[in-house]
Amino acid sequence: MKVNWASLTKEQKQIVVLIGIGVVVVLALLYQFALTPFLEGIGERRQDSIKLRDDLARASAAQKQEVREQAEAVILKARIDQLSRTAIAPYGSSFAWVTEQLYQIAKDASVEVEGLSGSGQAGPTDAGGRTFTTFGSQMTLQCGYGDLLRFLRCLEGKNPLVTVTALTIDGRENTAGRHQISVSLEWPTWVKPPVVTNAPVAGKAGTP
Repeated sequence: MKVNWASLTKEQKQIVVLIGIGVVVVLALLYQFALTPFLEGIGERRQDSIKLRDDLARASAAQKQEVREQAEAVILKARIDQLSRTAIAPYGSSFAWVTEQLYQIAKDASVEVEGLSGSGQAGPTDAGGRTFTTFGSQMTLQCGYGDLLRFLRCLEGKNPLVTVTALTIDGRENTAGRHQISVSLEWPTWVKPPVVTNAPVAGKAGTP
């Protein structure tokens, strides 16, 4: 519908102007008190959503890191337990344990053991704050150079923590392919009996 402004009376023109001003005022009020808070609320909710998403991402990363650390702790504990059983001479019976280890290694390497002795385990009074000390053993073999190398490889494979501290080869004229060989070894052993606890494994709940 078109309105001919020229045909309107003065009073009609004033009414139209007042209506226009009223519409503008109503629109301004709607923008100020309705639309602006609504838009600000959307912006705040968007910021809250972004913050929540970031918090969830950080929480997820922290949880994954904790799971990895727990898994690594379980693997490390299993490794330590294995070394304790297979590579560390037990407290109080080191010589018997070392003897069994060396005779088995000699058997695997097909070398002949002529003699074996051991000494040197420290007691709890001279621990000096240490957890481990060394137990020394001396053994005499009857074998050739190739047999000796095989024996040392077997020894290292069986227990990588053993240290060869001395090696002496006494050649024999009547047996050119076989020599008397003396080997001095140091084995890790406990300074005092290891403490056994009932602490739960990382990642598993304990029993009350």
